[in-house]
Amino acid sequence: MSFPMQSAAAGSRRWDVVGVGDIDVDMFLQVPVLAGRDEKVPALLLGEHPGGMIANVTCAASALGGATAMIGLVGDDEYGAAAVAGLREFGVDTSLVTVVNGGRTFYCVIMLDSSGEKALTAVMTDCAWPRQEDIDPDWFSNTRVVHLGGDYVDLATWVSQEAKARGALVSLDLEASTAIHGLPRLRPLLASTDVLFMNHAGHHLFDRDPATAAEIALATGPQVVVVTRGATGVLASSGEGVVRVDALPGPVIDTTGAGDSFIGAFLMQLLSGRPLDDACRYAVAVASLSIRSIGSRTSLPDHETASGLAGETTFTLTLEETDEPRPPS
Repeated sequence: MSFPMQSAAAGSRRWDVVGVGDIDVDMFLQVPVLAGRDEKVPALLLGEHPGGMIANVTCAASALGGATAMIGLVGDDEYGAAAVAGLREFGVDTSLVTVVNGGRTFYCVIMLDSSGEKALTAVMTDCAWPRQEDIDPDWFSNTRVVHLGGDYVDLATWVSQEAKARGALVSLDLEASTAIHGLPRLRPLLASTDVLFMNHAGHHLFDRDPATAAEIALATGPQVVVVTRGATGVLASSGEGVVRVDALPGPVIDTTGAGDSFIGAFLMQLLSGRPLDDACRYAVAVASLSIRSIGSRTSLPDHETASGLAGETTFTLTLEETDEPRPPS
């Protein structure tokens, strides 16, 4: 099943993907169980690693061969230096990152249980998200895709509209922290979005059933809607039909950033002109490899490794015009 949109040609623009959003450092703690309300548990410090949802996407795309850049804020502190160095380690262009004098870099505290599942606390600072004055919209003329989150709705809407006006595709990650704004406020942002990614909490904005949620979301503007469902796999929908790809079995050490790595991989497949089902299988493979060590980027694979594992995925494809399942080839 083909993608229903076209991006700017490869090589015609400086970057494949530009991320607009959070750059942080993640502190990882090992706990016996995730603490509940009014509970206290002992923790072991596992380490600190560069992170950030949008920053992770740019790193994943870069690891898979893309040319990427990041627009965001960091403080002139130790975490800021570590966060920028983490981007550069993957070849992400950091020339668009603003260092705020006297600012405090955004960071997260992540608690991991023995299954690799997590509870995350984001410590908001003055450098959590870029401001409009930190962004030159003409930068979007040099990228094929702009990827962003929607937590700061007014900023995200402005970015999406400026990017579209300059011929870039817009990719949006819709999580619970965006969904809380409600559908009426998000409609202008969704109308300027080409590819919409939602996790379990995000798709509840539209419907509790992921397939129904994707169908409703398509009517708001995006041409492709992808619902990531963790161990259940992924569902992707376009006007041509629906793809469902099962998650791959394997060791789970830390699920932090799995969805981000999926998005980076999916966008690179989109830009390569791959069919929607191939893009989902490839991105599932990348995500499954990314959760095999502590840290959102420490296990990111290269393109060859991801391609090999993608062939092991199982999927079903339902075509809109026939409404009949097509078995995997």
